[in-house]
Formats: sequence, structure tokens, C-alpha cells
Amino acid sequence: MLDTKILKVKKVKNGLYYFIGLIFLFLNKLRHTIFGYTTPRHYPITEFARAIEYDFKIVEQWLDFLHKYSENSSIEGKTVLELGPGADLGVGIILLMKNVKKYNAIDINDLVKSVPDKFYEILFDYIRNTHNNNEIIKFLRSQLQLTRLGKNDRLNYIYDKNFDLSILKNEDIDFVFSQAAFEHFDDVEKTISQLSEIVKPGTILISEIDLKTHTRWIRDADPLNIYRYSDFIYNLFKFSGSPNRIRPYEYETILKKNGWTKIEIFPLTVLDKEYLSKVQNKLNKKFRDSKNQMNYLSITICATKK
Repeated sequence: MLDTKILKVKKVKNGLYYFIGLIFLFLNKLRHTIFGYTTPRHYPITEFARAIEYDFKIVEQWLDFLHKYSENSSIEGKTVLELGPGADLGVGIILLMKNVKKYNAIDINDLVKSVPDKFYEILFDYIRNTHNNNEIIKFLRSQLQLTRLGKNDRLNYIYDKNFDLSILKNEDIDFVFSQAAFEHFDDVEKTISQLSEIVKPGTILISEIDLKTHTRWIRDADPLNIYRYSDFIYNLFKFSGSPNRIRPYEYETILKKNGWTKIEIFPLTVLDKEYLSKVQNKLNKKFRDSKNQMNYLSITICATKK
């Protein structure tokens, strides 16, 4: 049974949060313009134990949903694609440890180039302590080294500023995973269209999507803040990678249009009814219709390419 978390918000200050949200939108665009995109997480990669724990957690969550969703839940000997791997190659290394045939990943930001060696040393130490198999460590080290030298083998990391998925058209992909990435894609329809062209029938997609406001502090105080604004105002402060505000029904529509079936949407975090009742009519009018499911703050979407 899915364990859905209910988020309760203590106070609602619609007018105040509208103007505070505008300030945050401005500051985020300014920061991104000056510094660029530096990390997908709210903590630095140098918090090694925390980052490694996160990577293991993500893999286990994907596999749990895969098991819930499909009888074809074994990843051993299969080819995997991750969209937007983000901060490091820990997930890919863990999946290779779990005997996937090949791990592919593509990202628009080349964040993994700045990962300290110490991160991987601690990760390999953890794997050694839990598996007690030096051959696995030797294999994983060699794959990481090849990737860092630009000689990708079974750990196939691709940095492409155009996020052109056609690069992966010959990879014979069995599973597509992503973690809090789709909400950052500037053109979701193009991404899903390209993805649909490169995968084979029967490929399974497992994607967690974070639908709420991302900026710290206000995401807890006013999780629907980004939905308060018209497209005109929101686009004034938009930058590459900022939340795209696409709702669950839109993802489902785009997937169906591109030949995906057996689409299931699992709510991971939902808003309590009291907060939503006070905020709903203060959102921009395009988000007031019930089809938007504004109580959904995070979801996992599962689908199969027919």
C-alpha cells in the first residue's frame, strides 16, 4: 500500500505570500543569472554521507514502484536510462552494482565533473562493507574511471546542453527513471516525444515529480506559491530549469499522445484540505479547476511504451 504523506500548513497569508513570492522569484532569477545552476539539492555534495544515503534511497524507491507497477520488475541484465541525474554518478554506480547491463544518463548541466574524489571513495567503502566483494569494487572503479576519461562503457554519462535524447537511440532501453527532473524541463512535450522515439515497446517509465514551490522557506510556508501568478508574471522571472508548473493530468495527456499506456499516478505528498480551501481561489485562475489536483505536491508516474 502506498504511504502518502499529508502536509499541513500552519498559517495562510495569501496577500503577504503573493508579494514575498515575487521577491523570491526575482532573487532566484538573479542568482541563476550570476552563478548558473550549481546543485539540484538543498545541501552540498560535500555532505558525503547524506548524498550517498540519498542515492541509495532513490534507487530503492524506483525499484519499489517498479515492483508495485509491473510483474517485469527485475533490472538485472537490463539497460537503464536516467533523465537528469544531477549531482553525481552514485545512482549509476549503485545500479551497476545491482547488475544492470548498462546505465545511461543524460543531463543539460554537467554537474558531475565537480564531484570530489572523496565522494566516490566513501561510496566504494560503503559498498565494500555491505557486499564484501573486491571484484565488484574493482569493476565499479574501472567503469567510473572510463567515464571520467570520456570513454564511457557501462556507465554512460552524457552531458548535452540541448538535452537531445536522439543521442541514445541505439541503446535498447528497458527502463527509464528520473528523480525530481521532469518539473525542470523547459519543454516537457518535446522531451517525452523524443523519449518515445528512442525506446522500444514495453519500456517502463518510473518518474518522481516534485510539483510544489522549490525555494527554501517559502516552499514550506506556501507550497503552492508558484501557482499564484499569471503566465506573464511567472515568465518574467523564469530561467532554464525553473519549475514548469505542469500538473499531473498534463503529464498523462502528453504520455498518451506519444504512445504510452498503463499510466498510473501515485500521490506521494498531498496538502491538507484546510490549507487548500483557503488558497485555491487565490491561485491564478488557470490552476483553480479541480482537474489540476492542486492538493498533489509530489507524485510518481509509471507508464509503459506500447
